[in-house]
Amino acid sequence: MFKEDTDEALYQFIKRVRLERSAWRLKVEKEKSITEIGEEYGYSSSNFATAFKKHLNVSPADFRKQSEELVEESSFSNGISIDEIEKSEKNITIENLESFLVIYERKKGNYHKLPEEWCRFIEKYEHLATKDTTYIECTIDDPSITDEDNCMYELCQTIEPDHLELKANPDILTHYFEGGKYAVYHFKGYPQFLFMVYQEIFCRWLSKTKNQLDERPILDIYRNVGDDGYMEIDICFPLK
Repeated sequence: MFKEDTDEALYQFIKRVRLERSAWRLKVEKEKSITEIGEEYGYSSSNFATAFKKHLNVSPADFRKQSEELVEESSFSNGISIDEIEKSEKNITIENLESFLVIYERKKGNYHKLPEEWCRFIEKYEHLATKDTTYIECTIDDPSITDEDNCMYELCQTIEPDHLELKANPDILTHYFEGGKYAVYHFKGYPQFLFMVYQEIFCRWLSKTKNQLDERPILDIYRNVGDDGYMEIDICFPLK
């Protein structure tokens, strides 16, 4: 069943996710040594380097040095460099968010197809939407690390816990997003800049400010989407 859903055997999935997650942490957690990060995923120093290079075709040390170059080579960069992105501190506020319940669907594929998937999702759950409904996206993988066609993400729509439809239709998937402390980047612009905004946070802002992310997911809370593609999104980075 797992392989039918993911196109991977469970062991292969776990191994890939561990290595890709460690790569992301090498980029984001610059204060931690390569050995320390490898050990947190069950690898000795030499085994980590071997497994990492086999999967990502680059050593952990070179990946860390070249992380910004690799980001800018991604198709999601749209030819934009991190230096061209407005400094994050101008757009970030530190906030405490409330917990909330969502209905959601988890997808696997290319983030370039997100607009199509959103249209399907919104149409499917339109009967549960109200004037207070908020739409939220949770992109789980970093496409500068994970194969672009195999990225996991969730499309979400807020819903009240006592909504009658949840009792009437137990097949609807729900979960709570935990509230707490977040760095909220108030994005206003066009979607081609979103990926590099994320990367400026990952590659520079976190190490510069000494902030650290915790294990809660990063959330894109949609505030406004124009017909011309203009967006206002609160990108919420969970902080320790």
